[in-house]
Amino acid sequence: MKKLVLAIALFLAACGSEQETLKPGSYKLVDSLNNVPTILNLGEDGRFSGKIVNNMMGNYELTGKSGIKFSQAATTMMMGPQEAMESEQNFLQILPKIKSYKMQGNYLVLVTDNGGELVFEPYTPKQDM
Repeated sequence: MKKLVLAIALFLAACGSEQETLKPGSYKLVDSLNNVPTILNLGEDGRFSGKIVNNMMGNYELTGKSGIKFSQAATTMMMGPQEAMESEQNFLQILPKIKSYKMQGNYLVLVTDNGGELVFEPYTPKQDM
């Protein structure tokens, strides 16, 4: 009986920790500034990319149980509508302030150093036919 209880406890612990494992993939910010689509792609190799107005790219590092650190993003230099440019600059300023993450189902939540949360939903780019 003790072995069964221990096996169930270990299984439940493994399931709980799996939720905190970062799921690489493509995400879209749920509530972006000025409703401008903000896409973030996290690679399994520690690289990120994305797009708001410009394409962006950089590296990220997982630290501790749920810590994450983003490098400063390199971006292309295109111009866009004022609201979109404002949204992009805001996101690029927040990115280095992100300190941790949590997975809520398939949603990715990035948490800043002051407790602010950016919620991302899974994203699949539309394919042109």
